[in-house]
Amino acid sequence: MDIKTLRNILIKTKKYPGTKTVSPANVCNNGFPGNFNLSFTENEILNEFGQYIDIDHNFIYSKIQPVIRYDDFVENIIKQNENSYRYLGIFDLADVGGSISLMDKNKKEEISEFSIDSICSLLFNELGLDKKNLRISYFGGGNVTNVTQGKYILDYELPADESISYWTKHGIGDNQFIADYSRDTFLSLNIYGNHTPWGYRHEINYLYNGKLIDIATFERLDYRAIFSKDEILEEILPWQHSWSISAVGVERLLMIINGVNNITDLPHIKPLKDYIHKIAKVKNENSVTATTEALRVIHRVIADCKSYSSLGRRRREKFRTYCNTALGGFDELKIDFNQSNVMDLFSLNAKLQTYYPELKNSIKQATVELLEAQQRFRLDKSIKYRGVAQ
Repeated sequence: MDIKTLRNILIKTKKYPGTKTVSPANVCNNGFPGNFNLSFTENEILNEFGQYIDIDHNFIYSKIQPVIRYDDFVENIIKQNENSYRYLGIFDLADVGGSISLMDKNKKEEISEFSIDSICSLLFNELGLDKKNLRISYFGGGNVTNVTQGKYILDYELPADESISYWTKHGIGDNQFIADYSRDTFLSLNIYGNHTPWGYRHEINYLYNGKLIDIATFERLDYRAIFSKDEILEEILPWQHSWSISAVGVERLLMIINGVNNITDLPHIKPLKDYIHKIAKVKNENSVTATTEALRVIHRVIADCKSYSSLGRRRREKFRTYCNTALGGFDELKIDFNQSNVMDLFSLNAKLQTYYPELKNSIKQATVELLEAQQRFRLDKSIKYRGVAQ
């Protein structure tokens, strides 16, 4: 299966009544100041309500969202550890049944069941995955202080997540649930100073080639944390609204469906990696992979954010790492660094992702930015780009 086919399946999944389709957020959005887009919902919720807690109307939407996680790139792609086979510099997240925010606090169970039903229908009926290979981490309950490892001090017992019962309706056995007692499964966030509702998260893993791979998530928000002005947690109350979502990592799913051992061998990535390998005078698989992913990130950032000069300081720092890695790859692999080669690589990347036409429209600018980065780093003696960047 190619990624276009999977995207069309995801677009056509049954959505909650009233769902509207929206364009993906710019990877430089206000939900993640200083970072590129890290998740699914923050940009739209902030744009719609100006904050996360007090919503004044129903808001239900669907999209496929590019995500760039800098830490994953540095820790797993550059360093090439045992888990690198499942990581990309940029990947897509897609909702299944819609991101569902409702004014009615009594809809929590209804939309939670709908979200889990939707993802089961996708995984088992549409894609034919074996439900016996599913492993679901869920929150087993606990004290706020212990669950947050002291980040929030409050003697309040959070109940275990009972929404796992909706999975059992689809034939998921008791031995497939993994109780967890951390913030991995109890969302207790305060995003860049913006308070958010708190609640439960299911980490949906699939046993593939003997390893568990995180392919999807289900989330429901049930609580409102009350803070004092100096950010001390004072109490937790039921949230007066309902919210849930089920979402999948598009490339992770495609990796399993296609039976590939490395996520960079997917049809919309491998030709770019293969071309870099072809024009390299020195063969180094790790450097080829890191260079491929760095170029893919650079292209998306420029397509969305237009130029290095338009980025804030912290985003510039991260963008320099991607440029540094790409330049290091050209150097280490002995690829001629010139406008023609750089433009060919960005052109191929755009051709492989025609569902994002903005990539085609930004080939020239991405090329200019990387050429200018090479000059910028050459003048800055503190920046070393010989070899894959650290």
